[in-house]
Amino acid sequence: DDEVKLIKYLFDDKNYNPLIRPVRNINESIEVQFNLALSQLISVDEKNQIMKTNVWLQMYWYDYQLTWNPEQYGGIKTIRINHSKAWRPDIVLFNNADGKYEVTYESNVVLMQPDGAANIYQVPPAIYKSSCDINVEYFPFDEQECEMKFGSWTFEADQLNFTYYKFYGLDMTDYLKSGTWDIVDCPARIVICTDPETKRRISMYIAKFIIRRKTLFYTVNLIIPCMLISFVSICVFMLPADAGEKITLIISILLALVVFLLLISKLLPPSKTIPLIAKYLLFTFIMNIIAIGSTVFIINRNYRTPRTHRMPEWVRIVFLKYLPKFLFMTRPNHDERWKSPLKVHSEENLDHDIKRHANHDMSNTRSRNCRLHNVPEATEVGYTPMSPELIEATEAIGFITEHLKWEDRYGSVTDDWKYMASVVDRMLLYIFLIVTVCGTIGILVQAPYILENIDQDELIGKIMDKYKVSQEGNIAPDTIYQNAPC
Repeated sequence: DDEVKLIKYLFDDKNYNPLIRPVRNINESIEVQFNLALSQLISVDEKNQIMKTNVWLQMYWYDYQLTWNPEQYGGIKTIRINHSKAWRPDIVLFNNADGKYEVTYESNVVLMQPDGAANIYQVPPAIYKSSCDINVEYFPFDEQECEMKFGSWTFEADQLNFTYYKFYGLDMTDYLKSGTWDIVDCPARIVICTDPETKRRISMYIAKFIIRRKTLFYTVNLIIPCMLISFVSICVFMLPADAGEKITLIISILLALVVFLLLISKLLPPSKTIPLIAKYLLFTFIMNIIAIGSTVFIINRNYRTPRTHRMPEWVRIVFLKYLPKFLFMTRPNHDERWKSPLKVHSEENLDHDIKRHANHDMSNTRSRNCRLHNVPEATEVGYTPMSPELIEATEAIGFITEHLKWEDRYGSVTDDWKYMASVVDRMLLYIFLIVTVCGTIGILVQAPYILENIDQDELIGKIMDKYKVSQEGNIAPDTIYQNAPC
């Protein structure tokens, strides 16, 4: 009964109008104590550049009309009324991303009567989607700064202005930790800004979110697989050139990298900067392209023969004599005489042998016929002439001997080409290993927060202590800005 009488007294007997701003003088400005209590950071959509949050809007203001004497109404000091009965500030989110400016759920308004002063308190919950300029330069080791800008939709700064309530930063008392982001800092500032077109001065409350991505998911699912792929591509230089899988392996790795690049392009928005993970994938992609070209070069040298190519002398000296020593390679069961350019066995002689070998049968046939027709009947020097069968057998043995020597020289030069391909393989293995390790470290260490670990509970406690308003109502300097651009 006392509460019914009190409500009748406040709203009926006083002819209270919820549309009228509760000030005694039209030139007065009503002061709204405002704060944002962060309940949950739901998600950050990098592709569409939207931050989704679950917050409580804490609003506290003075209405001189809603006063009463608690002793006359059974000692009642607090009542709760429907939001439509009392005047409320029309606070909206200016940088919303889905067209929902206002609070969707209007909670009851609490009227309190502490120490004879009428105070109205309202805490409507809301889930907001606010626009946020995402910087993907260091993705996935990135830190983002997003803002939520609140202000009155219709009242100017000389009619409604903000002051801090409890904190000059976000209230994180009931914050539910995110599994994807860590809160690094959450300051707030009150800005009196001027619209450049209408010249209206507006009081705005700007809450700033400094958040850092938790990298475990992306490290396990992106970074480590990319690193393994980049190092697997080095293994192509460990396969022998005669193996037919060198090209197949490196092209398969290249296709895997293309899949990762497509995955990254779907996660991130187009921007003027290249994400860190995209830089690493691009680096690995380029290394694989170079590896494909190098593999083609190696296979080409491996299958060269004396019939088609002549090995230059500088190639023989560099790749067969000196480089193997630096690469800790030894050539087993190799006769050193084939390395000397002064020996009879050279590629020039081998070229001559190849041409001579091609006409050997014809010349031998002519020689045999001549000898058979010119065998003397008697000897003048005291030896017995050989029979035609013995002469033919001797020439056959000579032919076989020459053919074996030719095959030996041919095989030796062919082996030189194969050994050169092995030397180039080993050299590229070391080069690619060094470049891949240095490139991986050089790219990943660009991220400024890659090695930092955050204790979220401890950090939240520090943030709460840092932005707490003292009982005297003092606030930190430089938290209210005048004449700032809207």
